[in-house]
Amino acid sequence: MKNIFIALSICFCFSQAIGQSKVNKPTTEKKNVASVNELIQGKWQSIDDKRNFLMFDKNERKESSDGMKTWDKEAFVISNKCLNESDKDNGLELEKDKYMSCKESDLCWYIDFPSKDFLTLTYMARGNTLKYKRVK
Repeated sequence: MKNIFIALSICFCFSQAIGQSKVNKPTTEKKNVASVNELIQGKWQSIDDKRNFLMFDKNERKESSDGMKTWDKEAFVISNKCLNESDKDNGLELEKDKYMSCKESDLCWYIDFPSKDFLTLTYMARGNTLKYKRVK
């Protein structure tokens, strides 16, 4: 009887040790978090000016305002700082994927709040905040 109790105790302790190692084992699984570029893709309408729309299609930024029949189009780059000439040495800290630069027009925006349904951009030249909601 004593041997059975000892054997059961050893089995219980061994199973607890195995269970603990699984619980405390750090996970190396990557979380499925959308990148900033993935989040901004699609069509957006300004919250303040209902006639203003932005559309992001891969690395192209399109803008339409006040009933325009065509979209203004320009390539953009998302990076850790402004890449355009006017703002690139503005002294701001580098932040991963928080700046959208359009080199052709020499414009840059800070991507303040990207989500599935809302987008907030800060225009670096003036510091004004532009808020958008996703259009389905």
